[in-house]
Amino acid sequence: MPWNGPYYARLGFRDLSEQEFTPGLLAIRAGETKLGLDPAARVFLRRGRQ
Repeated sequence: MPWNGPYYARLGFRDLSEQEFTPGLLAIRAGETKLGLDPAARVFLRRGRQ
């Protein structure tokens, strides 16, 4: 949902870049893609600056 981004940003979350994806996140993305979901419409978030 487009309005979720600003909400989560206010709570201190940020989008992860693809270089930050863990093997687990890559597996989740692959599984969702296999189900027909568009990976470009998916973001993974992390709270804080790490």
